[in-house]
Amino acid sequence: MTSEAKETMFGILERWGLPTLAAIALAWFIRSDLLLPLLEEHRLTLKEVRETQREIAGAITEQTKLLYALQPRSSDKAYTVKAAEPDGSQN
Repeated sequence: MTSEAKETMFGILERWGLPTLAAIALAWFIRSDLLLPLLEEHRLTLKEVRETQREIAGAITEQTKLLYALQPRSSDKAYTVKAAEPDGSQN
């Protein structure tokens, strides 16, 4: 421990007492040993989700292209429709 850190620690201890120093130490422990690793894991999870969403979007785009390629062209659509008139006769 450096002399500057010791001076800071003793300054806090003299001014605010042991409970404040213990609370600061606990907060530092929580930040460095619990919070920072959790944030890093969260960041990695979000990165994996982002990559997965890009893969899904690419697959959907490819599937859409294939569906459009399988559709019949407008010249292939030669449908004949018999329309019924309201009076019952057919056209």
